[in-house]
Amino acid sequence: MKKRIVALLLCIIMCFSVLTALSSCGPTKPDAFVIMTEDLDGLFNPFFSTTAADGTIVSMTQIGMLTTGYENGEVVVAFGDNEAVATKDYMSNYDGNTNTTTYTFVIKNGIKYSDGQPLTIEDVLFNLYVYLDPVYTGSSTMYSTDILGLADYRSQTWGAESDMDETINGAANSLVSKRIDELINLFQRTGKTGTQGTYNADYAKMKAAILAHSLNPGYKEAVSNNPAEVTVNDLLADYELTLKYFKEELENDYISAQEAFTEIPYKNRDEFKDPIFCFMAYEGLVEIKYKKDPVTNKDIKTEIDTLTALYNKEGITTKEAAIDYVYNRKIVTELDQILKYWATAQKLQTEYLAKAKELVLQKNIKDGELSVPNIDGIKSLGHDKEETRTTVTVNGNTYTIAKTHNEDGTPANAGEYDVLEITIRGVDPKAVWNFAFAVAPQHYYAEGYEVDITNNKFGVEFGSFDFMTNVIQSPRNIKLPMGAGAYKATDASGGDSPTGTSFFANNIVYFKSNSYFETVGTGINNAKIDKVRYQVVSASNALNALEAGTVHYVTPQLTDDNINKINSLSSKGIESCYTDQLGYGYIGINAGKVQSIYLRKAIMSAMNTSLALGYYRTGTADNIYWPMSTVSWAYPKNEDGTPKRTNGKTYPAVNFSDETAKTAILEYMEMADVAEGDDELSIKFTIAGANLTDHPTYNTFVHAAKLLNECGWDIEVVADTQALTKLSTGSLEVWAAAWGSTVDPDLYQVYHKNSTATSVLAWGYREILANPGLYVEENAILDDLADWIDLARETEDRELRTYRYEEAMKLILDLAVELPVYQRSNLYAYNTNVINPDSFPAELNPYTSPIDRIWEIEFAE
Repeated sequence: MKKRIVALLLCIIMCFSVLTALSSCGPTKPDAFVIMTEDLDGLFNPFFSTTAADGTIVSMTQIGMLTTGYENGEVVVAFGDNEAVATKDYMSNYDGNTNTTTYTFVIKNGIKYSDGQPLTIEDVLFNLYVYLDPVYTGSSTMYSTDILGLADYRSQTWGAESDMDETINGAANSLVSKRIDELINLFQRTGKTGTQGTYNADYAKMKAAILAHSLNPGYKEAVSNNPAEVTVNDLLADYELTLKYFKEELENDYISAQEAFTEIPYKNRDEFKDPIFCFMAYEGLVEIKYKKDPVTNKDIKTEIDTLTALYNKEGITTKEAAIDYVYNRKIVTELDQILKYWATAQKLQTEYLAKAKELVLQKNIKDGELSVPNIDGIKSLGHDKEETRTTVTVNGNTYTIAKTHNEDGTPANAGEYDVLEITIRGVDPKAVWNFAFAVAPQHYYAEGYEVDITNNKFGVEFGSFDFMTNVIQSPRNIKLPMGAGAYKATDASGGDSPTGTSFFANNIVYFKSNSYFETVGTGINNAKIDKVRYQVVSASNALNALEAGTVHYVTPQLTDDNINKINSLSSKGIESCYTDQLGYGYIGINAGKVQSIYLRKAIMSAMNTSLALGYYRTGTADNIYWPMSTVSWAYPKNEDGTPKRTNGKTYPAVNFSDETAKTAILEYMEMADVAEGDDELSIKFTIAGANLTDHPTYNTFVHAAKLLNECGWDIEVVADTQALTKLSTGSLEVWAAAWGSTVDPDLYQVYHKNSTATSVLAWGYREILANPGLYVEENAILDDLADWIDLARETEDRELRTYRYEEAMKLILDLAVELPVYQRSNLYAYNTNVINPDSFPAELNPYTSPIDRIWEIEFAE
């Protein structure tokens, strides 16, 4: 009996072991939901992130004042307890007697940031005053809304005109030129050699020259409003900052160079298998001679004859040595060029402009006190000493206004709410979307700055370059986002105190659920998946990563190959969906780099945009001819509702032929008074991304380069992983990229001459506006364009707005800085063995993605 019992127990144990082993071989719930992201810049700041990928990372941690809904095919404003927003109730009201519109926001009680601190009206006003500060240089254009008293506040001048920004920007740009010219002129004098136009001045020589230099009054004026305190040490600091940025630029160039020479004629040469050789060629230190056409004696750009290294190949064997070689060579001989044309110059100009605006504004501030202490059209009703109302009625709901507050800024009495009112002149259909900003925590992003709304202290230092640079964009604040969103930053171990380098490490971004998110509203619970990771994966490798299980959700390009592969993976649980993209692909030309409007038109004439469509699955992409997504109701249409194919003129993209294109190119060259071989015709076409050929516009670029080169140009097509970053400083000549459009079709941010968004730097607006004598036609176009954009925001009438935007877009096309290329669909692919697709929104549309409400996504059972 004992033997039988022991045998039975052994059998049970063995069976249990087998079952355990078998169960471990089956599907298991992963530790985290892993999502694909494109390359990240790592600027994870709600006020200053520029790329869409960085913005997505930031949005994981934030909630906004409002969000978007989608009802009956229309985008609507969404708010309330069942939405992840800060606003409990909202309405707008137009007053015909005063010709003003007032926006009323009832702020929720009980919302907490991920550190447990409450979100209050103090945070709301802090965000508003950051976005509306005249030194703010992020992508928000809230300042374009005509809020009562905003022009007075931004200029610190009572009774200021609404175009005061243009005056301030003009004065600031003049200061920037004086500051940079001081260093350029000193380098040219110090390093001048016997050969005309050549220079030689190393660091030691330049430092000695700077310390012995007598500063010009213009430079002192550009650095401080107290010229007596400006010394040569300031100029030395400018010089050393230039060197720092230049070294960083070369390090980025080294990465980009690896993809710049992967196609014909370079891939046929073994030399381009060496990353150092590629980098040197990228920096112009390899002489490339092409074979000659025996009839025309012109270069055959598809066949290399000889390659001559203009550096010591044997002596430079590491990445660091290569970068140091180029760095030391160019700062000695080409510092003036670096300060004029390189990405370093654009970065310095952007930084110096913010400082210059501070100097201009500080002249209107007396004894450290603001002449205009607040924006008259922005009021917290519970803090306004002149407010007599005790309640407000919004959408039929009556709310008691909180008049007393706790030390942490929350209403002192239960059942009372803080109420924000923003009043603007006239009507502005874009205004509500400007007011849908994420409410970032003041105590985190401006730690130590006092908030006292009643006494006009909003946690912001007015007009301060140092505040925007060193406080809002402190090293922590750009690397570690924080807010009241569904998730918070963590690290690989799930810790509560990550560093910037552990939050984004080894191309992975780590999140875990925010335990305070449930307090956002009565209808919102905490995220169903505790851990989320974003993994950097290239679009070309997205489906391989999905198949391997490295990621669970990807956004590959909608190509035939990708659709076929998804279909082949259906047995493994891989599924997909797609919808129209709220955005479009385009080709951009920087007028600051390609100064002649005729040469820009010549380049556009060479672009056969139909070649881009072959990249996508048939029927999922179309050519477009206006700088606007066809998803938008304002895209120009014919009477029968079909999209217009022309801007009213003969536009080369509509009916393309090589013969017509070459005729146009040669005509424009004649109008620009240039000839074959002129320096102005040597231009880089840049593909934004790491892979040169895996881009829809690659074939368009290659074909255009062929046509232009046959007409005497010197066009090179390259890839650049840092292209989007360089765009933000206006450093590229010609590039291919894509816009992510907004809900409202407003054109201000991207095209208005008074916009301070980085997009206008990409077009070359800075150079156009600073040199009216050189850009006569362009300035006239920008003036007219600004008028049409402003007019389009003065009405809610969609038909009238559509007409005005069409007139504005004709001018954008005439400016020849943007060529619209394609409208496509977005493809989403995911692993249904890992995530439950039933937890996606019931209806997909161009304004959302399947994981927009990521807190509702759940693992598959």
